[in-house]
Amino acid sequence: MNILPVNTAQNSWYQLSSSNRTIIGTKVLEFVQDRWIEIKLISHDDKQRVYEYTLLDQNMDGSALIHEWAADMEWFQSPVQIITDLEGKFIGINNFNSIANCWQQGFRSKIAKKYRQQDGIDVMLSETDKLLQDPKRFLQSFMGYSHYRCFFQPFYREWQANESSSLILKGFFGTIDLPLVIYSFTEQHGNTVTITNEAEVDEERFERPVLVRMLKDLTNTYNLKVDLQTEMEEIYKFENNILQEADLFLQLHVPSFYTVVTAHQCRRIEQHELPKERVDKHELSNSVLHV
Repeated sequence: MNILPVNTAQNSWYQLSSSNRTIIGTKVLEFVQDRWIEIKLISHDDKQRVYEYTLLDQNMDGSALIHEWAADMEWFQSPVQIITDLEGKFIGINNFNSIANCWQQGFRSKIAKKYRQQDGIDVMLSETDKLLQDPKRFLQSFMGYSHYRCFFQPFYREWQANESSSLILKGFFGTIDLPLVIYSFTEQHGNTVTITNEAEVDEERFERPVLVRMLKDLTNTYNLKVDLQTEMEEIYKFENNILQEADLFLQLHVPSFYTVVTAHQCRRIEQHELPKERVDKHELSNSVLHV
């Protein structure tokens, strides 16, 4: 079974819904975010492709200041030009310098004014300053278990009915990576290809003792039992080589203490299904960032 990239200039529109719930002891953080986006191929050669991802509209319903901040930052960095290899793996940002310049040339002062009465704003500004001075760190911020995974991974290749691969979610537990083994099951019916993924923790790569120490430090409990449980399911549906739907779910759970649940759902829509009123994109000049 093959999924082939579409190399002609073509706009695709998607409606995305993302949700997250993080529970640490009695503290709960959660959000639901709806987005309407446009993705189009803007250039390609025999080594890579460049896609422009534009946020057209969004609704954020979050329980913490950081959620509103994250939504504002998505407006700020849109459009972002994403470089992939020929299979679709996310390998670079094409307009990093323009995004960083936009921060320094007005957006930073604007967002600082908006949040000036909020506790923690100085830390968020400082951390964003550091992020936009470190191209590789900025790139990594796109590579967690985010909605970008719906679109930018090695889809465009020959698939076996059953296969396995590795996935490392950088900094999933703060400074600790989460390595996973992905088991993929692929079916084809006519022009429709469906990929279903399941996963388990890659125990050989996982720094479990480091996670145990982190959780014990958070709780000041040194006889804490850390039994990390993982559940993951992803379903991707392609029709005529174009993504039509994606449904992603990942849960990490330590009983009675720690839970992280993340889900993303997207579906391809027609242009007339977009919100009637939306923010016009602003053009950013190119400057290339690679891993």
